[in-house]
Amino acid sequence: MKYKVLENLGYLINGLSIAAFFFLGNVIDVSLPSPLYKYIGWILLVIGMFLIAISTYTLISNRGKGLIDWGIYGIVRHPMYVGAILAFLSWVFFIPHWLTLIISSINIAIVYLYILQGERRNTELFGNDYESYMEDVPRINFIAGFIKSLRSS
Repeated sequence: MKYKVLENLGYLINGLSIAAFFFLGNVIDVSLPSPLYKYIGWILLVIGMFLIAISTYTLISNRGKGLIDWGIYGIVRHPMYVGAILAFLSWVFFIPHWLTLIISSINIAIVYLYILQGERRNTELFGNDYESYMEDVPRINFIAGFIKSLRSS
């Protein structure tokens, strides 16, 4: 019960933060140090949203069929959360301000706590299969997972 309350509080903070980013974008007048900031922000946001979309599709298509260790989940264990982290990080490049950095950091920490909670839940649910999966697939290091995936192919 305690974890559900904390999880819902995290979702509330994440949602309010997204609204705060849009508000800050209209209120804070920041000039980007370089146009490159905007491009980096868009790249991070697009990759993040892609990871969220592809992992959501994979979860829906696998509903009730057990542990997913293929596709995007064969590269990184938490692609949806990696996508969320990249999306929150993108705002630092769109609005380079200390307030945005703090809000993004808080949200990234919350998402990382979701990852840890999900791993505890999955270990309880799938047991040794999930522990073996944890040894084979990195938690959030997409680059290491991609390289490992290429080597095993």
